[in-house]
Amino acid sequence: MISIETPLVRRKRIPLTPLIDVIFILIMFFLLSSTFGVWRPLDVVLGGGAPAGGTEEQKPASVAAVLIVVKTRPGAEAIALTVNGRDLALSALAEELDRLADAGARDAVLLPDRGMDFQQVVRILDEARSSKLTSVRLHLN
Repeated sequence: MISIETPLVRRKRIPLTPLIDVIFILIMFFLLSSTFGVWRPLDVVLGGGAPAGGTEEQKPASVAAVLIVVKTRPGAEAIALTVNGRDLALSALAEELDRLADAGARDAVLLPDRGMDFQQVVRILDEARSSKLTSVRLHLN
């Protein structure tokens, strides 16, 4: 008996390099188009002077009822926070500002130390924003 062998069909392999390139491009697109942090505006009035042009009528300046002084402690990462002469922890700042707002305060002035880390200043401003005060002014030395 004669047997005729059928030739094996050679399967063509799918190249993986273009597939890996497309997957890499998709990963890069999703990484670059997504946001990982929460961004929110923080309204801050710098200083307390009049506008540079001086063409508008001068309104009487509102007196700040709350003075927030922040100093860095030497040799430590912690800060010393004083609100109207009272030493406070950062976690108690919003509660104290709410108490002062209930007593009639509307505005506050924040005086940070000269060598203070900007992230600490933003953290204090964010904490003050969560209180009942209408505005917080940042006064830089």
